[in-house]
Amino acid sequence: MQLMTPEWAAAYTEAWNNDEEVTKKLRKFSSVFKYSISDRKDLEPIVIEVEKGICATFGTEDQYDNVEFEITADSNSWKKVFEGERNIKKIKLTDGFDFKGPKVKAMMNKSGLERSVELMLQMENVVV
Repeated sequence: MQLMTPEWAAAYTEAWNNDEEVTKKLRKFSSVFKYSISDRKDLEPIVIEVEKGICATFGTEDQYDNVEFEITADSNSWKKVFEGERNIKKIKLTDGFDFKGPKVKAMMNKSGLERSVELMLQMENVVV
C-alpha cells in the first residue's frame, strides 16, 4: 500500500487502536497529526486525529483546521526509515525530516508517541 494514502491511514489507525501499549500510554493524550511526503505533490498530506489515545478520525488537510503536529520528509528520507537504514527516533532536520509541534507535549508523551512510530514501521507492504 502507498504511504500517505487513505488506505495507509486506515491500516495505521487500525494498528494503533488495536495496540494496547500505545492506547494505554496515550490515554490522556489528544492531538491532530499531519504526515506528508514533501516531494510527492500527487499525494495529499494525511491528517490523523487522536482523542485520549485512540485514533478517532483521519482524512485530508482541508478537513482539519487544528493540526498540532506535523511530520514531513521527502520520499528518499521516508524510504530510508521504512527500509531500516535510518531510525526515525534519532533523525535530525538535516536527515530530510521536518517536525513541528509543541515539544513539551511531545516529551511528556514520548514513550507512547515512540510506540506509535514503531507501529508505523512495523506495517507490511508499505511503498514510499
